[in-house]
Amino acid sequence: MKLLWSGILLLLNLLFPSAQAIRTITCLDHARHERGTSFTVRCIQGCAAKDYGVWGNGTYTHDSAICRAAIHDGRITDEGGVVTVYKQPGQESYVGVERNSIQSKAYGYWRSSISFTADIKETPISCATTAQDQRFDFTRSFELICPAGCLQEDTRKVWGSVVYTHDSSICRAAIHDGRITDEGGEVTVYRHAGQPSYNGTQRNSMGSFSHGYYKSSFSFTPAIPGGNDPEISCGTTAQDTRFSYQTSFEITCPSGCDNSSATVWGNGTYSHDSSICKAAIHDGIITKKGGTFIFYRQPGQPSYQGSTRNGITTTKYGYYWRSSFSFTPEIPEAPILCKTTAQERRFFAKPAFQILCPPDCVNSTTKVHGNVLYTDDSSVCRAAIHDGRITDEGGLVNVFRQTGLSSYPGVTRNSVTSLPNGRWSSSFSFTEKIPDWFGNDTVGNGEKNKNQGSLAALVIIPIFLILIGCFIWRRQVARRGSRRVSKRSENLDNTSSQEEEGLENGAFHHKVKSYHWF
Repeated sequence: MKLLWSGILLLLNLLFPSAQAIRTITCLDHARHERGTSFTVRCIQGCAAKDYGVWGNGTYTHDSAICRAAIHDGRITDEGGVVTVYKQPGQESYVGVERNSIQSKAYGYWRSSISFTADIKETPISCATTAQDQRFDFTRSFELICPAGCLQEDTRKVWGSVVYTHDSSICRAAIHDGRITDEGGEVTVYRHAGQPSYNGTQRNSMGSFSHGYYKSSFSFTPAIPGGNDPEISCGTTAQDTRFSYQTSFEITCPSGCDNSSATVWGNGTYSHDSSICKAAIHDGIITKKGGTFIFYRQPGQPSYQGSTRNGITTTKYGYYWRSSFSFTPEIPEAPILCKTTAQERRFFAKPAFQILCPPDCVNSTTKVHGNVLYTDDSSVCRAAIHDGRITDEGGLVNVFRQTGLSSYPGVTRNSVTSLPNGRWSSSFSFTEKIPDWFGNDTVGNGEKNKNQGSLAALVIIPIFLILIGCFIWRRQVARRGSRRVSKRSENLDNTSSQEEEGLENGAFHHKVKSYHWF
């Protein structure tokens, strides 16, 4: 009977693959270790009353509790349910709001986010909005409409008077500066360089705080009295928010920066927390005597190489960093290496891409998981050798993103040994269409899964019928055995009757006599 039920369950799983694709998570689980650009999970009930952190509103930090964020966003109730989570870029700030009986928390910049829609809506302007908000990047000035009631939001601090630190509440600063009342309204905000100090005053029914030097500021007029940019030093980095509102800047560096203790990460393209002047000497754009030049803001890179040039040694950083700068408008894309994986940010959200693999990847230590379909953290070039697309001489390959699988086999092919792996949320292959014979264990829903499930069902149905046949055959054998037992009992009954008849013919005395011989 167990064999029959196992066959039935196997058939159901293959006919309805989506039923096994959705993983149940707890109230504590977050998206920090999830792979792929999106994933679908089932939340348990009772998460609303838990105290696990949620930061944001509509768009949440990726370490927020997924189920509580889904309740907060109105996607599910406290009874639980199924939600699809989408990975999003990091936001400059996250607003804390009470919704659906859950109070989320406010936070500043965080490197990665999640949402429950593929396209995220812009976070509404609130009393907590500051000039640090990422939506205001690359703009020297911007307009916004403040909501009503910000005067009472005394937890949203304001530092300065006329000129405010750029982490001050814009709307409360606008009330303090007399631009709007507590009824809210439209204001124009202008970015300025950081000021040596900010004076706190009492104006328009609210008080601001004093502060020392802060790296960037804003006001509600294009020009500010006595506003001067602080001098560029050897330690100035591209993080200085005076460099946040356009794509290129001209600066003049002092002499002697080659002896500075400031750190530089990169080679030609530098992480934006590197010393600009020291990087300029390393790049050869200026000498140790200083000079004037232009530097350009660039996107974050997957890694930064260290090198020694022009008397400056830079540091290697092997991980993604969110922003960079260079001394040319266009930077060469980071080279493809044997260790390059499909998880790199340059391939993010691309359904297909083409790369040129270098030679000598067979002996690389970067792992490969799978066969035909590979986990997206596998070495692309070693997987291409494993799949027979290129040799160890390298070459051009086309890579296609695929859905995740519930398991990946490990196989040795073409001098590359891949490793087995369990469930993984995203895969890649070197053909756009997965072979029909590959089987049906993809993670997630879609037409591909349905087609594979139908093919697998054609294979499993005969097996299922054989199992039923075996079950029926066993029942028939059992019935025949019962008939034999009944026949034997009947024969025994006949034998007993004959013995009873023998008693009347003297056989009994013979038996007694024989008994006395013993």
